[in-house]
Amino acid sequence: MEPAALLERATAIVTTQLAGLRELYQAALRQQEGITQRVRQLSHQLDEAVIQEQFAREHGLSTVTAAARVKQLRAEHAAAVEAEAELRRSLRQLDQLIRQIEMSSTTLTHNAEGIAADPWVQALRAQVIKGREEERIRLAREVHDGPAQVLANALMGVEVCQNLLKEQNFERLGSILSQLGDSVREGLRDVRSFIADLRPGKLEEQGLVPALHDYIRRYRDTVSSPVVFEADPLPRLPAEAEIVLYRIVQEALQNARKHARGAPVHITLAKRGGRLYLAIRDEGPGFDLREVVRRAGRESWGLTSMRERAELIGAELTVTTRRGAGTEVLVTMPLPAG
Repeated sequence: MEPAALLERATAIVTTQLAGLRELYQAALRQQEGITQRVRQLSHQLDEAVIQEQFAREHGLSTVTAAARVKQLRAEHAAAVEAEAELRRSLRQLDQLIRQIEMSSTTLTHNAEGIAADPWVQALRAQVIKGREEERIRLAREVHDGPAQVLANALMGVEVCQNLLKEQNFERLGSILSQLGDSVREGLRDVRSFIADLRPGKLEEQGLVPALHDYIRRYRDTVSSPVVFEADPLPRLPAEAEIVLYRIVQEALQNARKHARGAPVHITLAKRGGRLYLAIRDEGPGFDLREVVRRAGRESWGLTSMRERAELIGAELTVTTRRGAGTEVLVTMPLPAG
C-alpha cells in the first residue's frame, strides 16, 4: 500500500472511532442533565419535607409520616448525588480519552515543512494557556478585593480632603489625612504580601518547609489568628509538587480565614512509610459538606481547585468536616524514591 493511501486509511479509522466516542460522550451528557435535574427536584422536595417536619414538631403534631418522608428523600437524594458524581468522573475520563486521541491523530498530518506535528507539544501549549487563563482569573479576583479596593477608598478620601480644604476645615482635614495615610500604608502591606504570594522566593531557593514558615508568619501577622505549623525534615521535592502543596496550604488558610472565624489552625507536614502527609485542620464551626454540594450542585470553587491541584502531582486530597467539629484538609502522596 502506498504511504499516502496508508495514512488516508489510518485517518479514516481514527475519524470513525472519534465520531463514535463523541456520540457516546453526548449521550452521557444528556444522561447527566437528567440526573442533575433529578437532584434539583429531590433537593427542593427534601427542603419542603424538612420544613413540614419542623412545622409539625413546633405545633405538637405527629412527625412520624413527615420524618419517614425526610428519611426517604435523603436516601434518594444521596443516591442521585453519588450517581451524578460517578457519571461526572466517567465523563471527565471519556473527555480526556477523546482529547488524547485527537492529539495523537495529529501525527497523521504534516505541517508546511512536511514534519509531523507533535501532539504532546500541542497538549503542553494548551495546558500552559489554560493555566495562564485560570491564573489571570484568580489574580483579577485578588486585585479587585485587595489593591483596587484600597485605591478606591484612597480616591474617596482625597475627594473628601479637597472639599474640606475648600471649606478651610483644617482640623477635620488633618484627621482624614491621618486615616488616609493609615489606609494607604495598610494597602501597601497588602500589595507587598500579594507580590510575595505570587512568587514565593523562598520556595524556589530553600524549599517547601522554609517557604511555608515564611507564609504562615505573614498570615499570622495579617489575620491575627493562631496557626501552629509542625514539619518533619524533608528532602527537596519536585518543583511542581512543592508549588502545589504550597498553594493548597494558601487556599486552605484563606478558607479558614473566611469560615473558621479566627479559630486556631494546625498544619502538619510529615513522612510516614514512604508517603508525605499534609494536614491543615481548623477548630472552626465546620460545615455539612453534603449539604453544600446538595445546595450548590457542586463543591466550592476553593475545594475543587485544591483537589484538581493535588491530582496534577499524583496526590490524593480529602476533606473531613461536620458541624461543630472543625474542618481538616488532608493531602497524601508518595515521596520520590531515593
